[in-house]
Amino acid sequence: MKDEHTPRTLQRNYGGEAPELRMARRRARFIEAGAVLFSRIGYRKTTMRALCTEAGLTDRYFYESFASIEDLLVAVYEELMGEMQGSIMVALQEAGPGRDTDALIDTGLDAFFRQVENTAAARVIWLEVLGVSPRVDQVYNRGLRGFAEFMLMLSRTVAPQWPVPDEIARVVAMGMIGAASEAAKDWLMSGYQRPREHLVRGIAMIFKGILLVTKAAPDQVD
Repeated sequence: MKDEHTPRTLQRNYGGEAPELRMARRRARFIEAGAVLFSRIGYRKTTMRALCTEAGLTDRYFYESFASIEDLLVAVYEELMGEMQGSIMVALQEAGPGRDTDALIDTGLDAFFRQVENTAAARVIWLEVLGVSPRVDQVYNRGLRGFAEFMLMLSRTVAPQWPVPDEIARVVAMGMIGAASEAAKDWLMSGYQRPREHLVRGIAMIFKGILLVTKAAPDQVD
């Protein structure tokens, strides 16, 4: 007797791999292709044909994960931002316990600017997402705010006695992110003319200075 469930089971696990996993792999290939093309020729010049060629897939598979190339841009941006934050966390964890605040700031900023040295990622994060549409502008701003929250969390970790209430600290963290982001963008646009160490030392002065000022005059931030 024929098992009525067999065809459906085969469809679910073709080659021993679930369809959800295959779909996730295809999505990842398009994200990788998008990162390559958005940085190489720019978001506005990237076509569906070019994406499919780069990914080695057809547009049918593109549309199973994304409604438009703009959707892919958002996914690429969020993926790269996540990787940047992850690299900073790994660097701080590998630094080990017992490091002083100044050393941890240097370590985190070095990890940040190492990621900026990845031209493909940097171009997407700081150039290609700008001015695309109001929706992408919101995604970009949300990414900055998320990074500021990430920075606030790190600040509370490396300087647990930092006497700044959260509502003020969030503004400070956004300013810190702004300084690092503008330095990163300028470094990218100038063709990385300065050594990475100069970027780390310069932005570290801002970060460390903020901590020193607030510790010296905590009454000014209450």
